[in-house]
Amino acid sequence: MVVETTIALILIFGTLVLFHELGHFLAAKLSGIRVEEFGFGWGPRLVTLFRRSGTEYTVHLLPLGGFVKLAGMEPGQEDIKDGFQAQPVRTRALVVAAGPLMSFLLAVIAMIFVGVYWGFPNLNLPENRVGQVYPKTEAQRIGLRAGDRIIRIDNLVIRRGRDMTDYIHDRPGRKLRLVIQRDGRRLVKEATPQWVVTYLGATWSFMLAERAQVESVQDGSEAKRRGIQVEDILLSLNGRPVYGGRAMVEAINEAGPRATNLVLIREGRRLSLTVKPDIQWITFAGVKWSFPGAFVEAGTDGHSIDPTSPAGRAGLEPGDRLLNVAGIRVTSGEQLLKLLDTKAAEGRRIRLIVSKAETSDRVSLWVSPQELRSIRSGYCDAVGLLGFMPAPTLEKAGFGESILRGLKEFWGRTVYLARVLTSKRVAQDVGGPVMIAKVTASSVRLGAYYVVDMAAMLSLSLAFINLVPIPVLDGGLLVMLLVEAIRRKRLSPEQVQAFTLAGFTTIIILIVLVVYLDVFRIIQGLVPQ
Repeated sequence: MVVETTIALILIFGTLVLFHELGHFLAAKLSGIRVEEFGFGWGPRLVTLFRRSGTEYTVHLLPLGGFVKLAGMEPGQEDIKDGFQAQPVRTRALVVAAGPLMSFLLAVIAMIFVGVYWGFPNLNLPENRVGQVYPKTEAQRIGLRAGDRIIRIDNLVIRRGRDMTDYIHDRPGRKLRLVIQRDGRRLVKEATPQWVVTYLGATWSFMLAERAQVESVQDGSEAKRRGIQVEDILLSLNGRPVYGGRAMVEAINEAGPRATNLVLIREGRRLSLTVKPDIQWITFAGVKWSFPGAFVEAGTDGHSIDPTSPAGRAGLEPGDRLLNVAGIRVTSGEQLLKLLDTKAAEGRRIRLIVSKAETSDRVSLWVSPQELRSIRSGYCDAVGLLGFMPAPTLEKAGFGESILRGLKEFWGRTVYLARVLTSKRVAQDVGGPVMIAKVTASSVRLGAYYVVDMAAMLSLSLAFINLVPIPVLDGGLLVMLLVEAIRRKRLSPEQVQAFTLAGFTTIIILIVLVVYLDVFRIIQGLVPQ
């Protein structure tokens, strides 16, 4: 696997850097700037392939991308007429910006290509294969890693990913025996799914300890209204100490719909809150609807939706949202339950309007009085998790659909990266070369689609990083050109040299910091497998 990962890293970085430099090269050629050399790779020159239009095309020792050498690139070389420094500010800015723009273009092409060639992930159709193992989880403890295929759990032969996830979700706190296929070998592991409880619209996880820690808080929920925050730790519920998921579920069921007191720890401080539980889920029409929001979660048994049920016949899927019942807009679980009870008592069938998650199309379905009499509801939900994400099934798309979905994916990842790079968590969320190597190894184990998809993300990251306004990066050069345009006067060679030295120093400090954080994450077991 080390050899395959090394080859993948060389190909990925070689392609990314070469494509980036190709942007500078093409912009320079189109602007009439003489390109002295277009080099494939770095280090000592091995061979000159050919010379054309004043440009040498060469191959170098280290196969990591390439470089472009422009004539008249150094400050003070304005007298070279076909050189870089002799050009107007906007021309130089275009040549500099062309590198990041080409990196953006490569990311778009890759995201479209994967759809045409392999397909797009369908998260609702998992494989019985590990896609990613989260740090500090039961899955990491037993040594699961990306690419492992789970072929048996206890006495159940696993042929579909849904069978695997359903079996694990149904058994929180119970020890399981897993048979895993890895690199042609069979391994046996024992693991205990950890409790994850949904209550008040917040997700309370026991993945890391016996105490429940808030992992997420849904907008519009009671937890959000009462100020419950991510990383809050639950100590007690109505005076009952909570150790383990089973104890939490029992305490919630005992409290029911009554006002409930929670004692939390937040950053070392104790907090006491009184909350009014909302209905967390309702099952009817063949579907389990989760609140807030009235979203399709699964079938009534918590597993797949029965195709013969009203929801199944209407083609409902997880993520679809219930908009109204009998013409009345759904606002909460309590309101929906009251409405359904009224209609059931009247003995009338009712019409539901559902918005599809993928397309926003509206679907209608009819529910009979008999089906309305089997309604169930609850104030909490609980599942067992080992701490890994199954690899999703890839579904091929046509060329037109691939373009649309590829552009949508590109935009979503662009917005995500922009938020990460401008957030306070940038140090925690950004990885360096060591992390990239670890992620590449996982991608190689999963297959070519994941390698290309990761390369697309890296190309996008390369574009963003190069636009950071640090001298020696493209963003820094663009800032210096902007200053020149505003001043209508070039920076002196001494000023450029000072800015460049500061830029190099900053880059070296950042590289050392990022590598340190990478090594720290690996030592602390914080790296996904």
